[in-house]
Amino acid sequence: MLTGLSRRQSVLIALAATAGIILLTGFMIRDQLLIQVMRDRAKHIEEKTGALISWSDAGFSGISTVNIKKLAIRPPLGDTLLTAGHIQIGVNPWSLLTLNLRFTDIEVNNPHLNFFREGDNSNYLFLLKSRNDRTAGSDSTAGHSGFSEITDRIFGLLFRSIPENIRIRGFTASADINRHFVTIGVSHLNIEDRRFQTSVYVMEDTVANVWQLSGIIDPKNRSAGVCLASPGLRPVEIPYLEHRIGLRLAFDSLRMEFTYNPSVSGIAGISGSIRTSDFRINHEKISADDVRLRKAGANFRLRLGKTYAETDSTANLSWNEQSFHLFARYDNSESERIRVKINEPALDAAVFFASLPDGLFTNLSGISVRGNLAFRLNFDLDTSVPDSLVFDAALTSDEFGIERFGATDFRRIGDEFAYTAYEKGVPVRTFMVGPENPEFRRLEQIPDYLKFAILTSEDGAFFHHNGFIPDAIRESIITNIKEKRFARGGSTISMQLVKNVFLNRNKNITRKLEEMLITWLIESQRLLGKERMLEIYLNVIETGPMVYGVNEAARFYFAKDVSKLTLAESIYLASIIPRPKAFRYSFDQNGELREHLKAYYELVSSKMLKKEWITQEEYDRLVPAIDLKGPARELVVVTDTIPAGEMEEPEEF
Repeated sequence: MLTGLSRRQSVLIALAATAGIILLTGFMIRDQLLIQVMRDRAKHIEEKTGALISWSDAGFSGISTVNIKKLAIRPPLGDTLLTAGHIQIGVNPWSLLTLNLRFTDIEVNNPHLNFFREGDNSNYLFLLKSRNDRTAGSDSTAGHSGFSEITDRIFGLLFRSIPENIRIRGFTASADINRHFVTIGVSHLNIEDRRFQTSVYVMEDTVANVWQLSGIIDPKNRSAGVCLASPGLRPVEIPYLEHRIGLRLAFDSLRMEFTYNPSVSGIAGISGSIRTSDFRINHEKISADDVRLRKAGANFRLRLGKTYAETDSTANLSWNEQSFHLFARYDNSESERIRVKINEPALDAAVFFASLPDGLFTNLSGISVRGNLAFRLNFDLDTSVPDSLVFDAALTSDEFGIERFGATDFRRIGDEFAYTAYEKGVPVRTFMVGPENPEFRRLEQIPDYLKFAILTSEDGAFFHHNGFIPDAIRESIITNIKEKRFARGGSTISMQLVKNVFLNRNKNITRKLEEMLITWLIESQRLLGKERMLEIYLNVIETGPMVYGVNEAARFYFAKDVSKLTLAESIYLASIIPRPKAFRYSFDQNGELREHLKAYYELVSSKMLKKEWITQEEYDRLVPAIDLKGPARELVVVTDTIPAGEMEEPEEF
């Protein structure tokens, strides 16, 4: 027994001696091991990103503290991206023996990030490319990084590299993006037990601001949370966006939490939430004024594959007190495909209207309603084949009613009212719509030829629809995608009337949404009869330079009262409504209507015949020829060549 115990002791002593020798050897050559580990890590990063990593000196002080001096990261081409004067890292000593360093804490002094871009020349865009991108050449697309790969690269690095405790002193980041300058500074940032809080100083060109930044990072669960807020009267305003794309994005506070799930079978995941208070957004394509939300937020679950990113139908968007769910997917596997689905069968109408953002629907401000709403949207677009667009949308109601109008009582145009015409958002003329105006004509005073020609051209189903024609909206979206501009609005006469009477002519999303919502209210609540709507439309529609209404048009073009118009003259007036100032180029050098107008005559008259709005005899006698006798005659330009852009004036969006 004693002999056995002695043997075990001998073994333990031998093992302890061996471990001691290993530790002693490791301690003696730890600097060499450190340099080897750093070189291996640097080589791995260089191979993966193309970045060049250097340092002036590196070594241990004490048992487990690493000091690195003058660290620099440079892109393959271009100016230095990152420098740091001195980095002190706490290292788990046992991890050094396996050449797999694990950091316990880190202190960085005077780190500086420098972003530069001028045109295609940049010192940071290389980080978003895979190794295959850099080696295959600019013409190759086979090796492009997928969404999941980029996600794993960014979030994997974030959660693998951050120790429990971090101290950063004198951090600055500067950006020179196409000669626009932004500087961000943090005097000190301490992350202790994964939590942090600091002040951020921001300078954009000559405008300075201060933000409060706080949050928590949990590498074990791959989750993080951050809060960005304004400590004073000025909001947090995201820099560079206004300079780059004309977008002003500001808020009093923003809170974001997310959890990252690494790729499994090529699919990564990010789930979380975003909440903002006093959110403000401004862009000329959204609204002429700030759009403000008292609060807004989103809950999301993103799935990211190589060629797609999608959020499932549990995703929830909210503004003020209203919220809705949606499914959205973007896929670029063969071509770009965008899908959006919304299905909300039960919305409280009072909550919906009370939650409309300030600055978005000014005519509806203060409106009080009752009942329920239901909304659905199905949008599916392959951008390489715009004609394949699937578009279906509907807003329906149950026991809905208006209890009190807000800023605008839409019933007021049922009686005589003052109408203001706009051009490019500027008021140019005001006149009465009613008997007080000698140019006003009641619906029965306007010839059927003209009424039916305009209905055929602008909205053949006017008396049968509820304000919207989904197929027309679909066609307008297709046209706008093809031409990459707001070229066609898909507007019914109801929508055009709302736009002309209640709204300005600014072409932005806000005005279009307000136009559609007011149209829905007027049509669904029968605030105006169809005949009165058509009567107002025909008396206010722009028909030439400072010419409004069909009676003014009859005098301007033909020097007669509208009641005397012929079928040929009526079809001509209908043809100019989408482009009222392009009438000057209606005729060729022989004084005849241009070929595209002759084709228009055939199209409109054949539709009128099919609907029995004209007889076969009237159709057979129709000749596409007119004689201008009014003031318009002096403005006509007779030429074979139409100047570029003169015939491209689009239908109002």
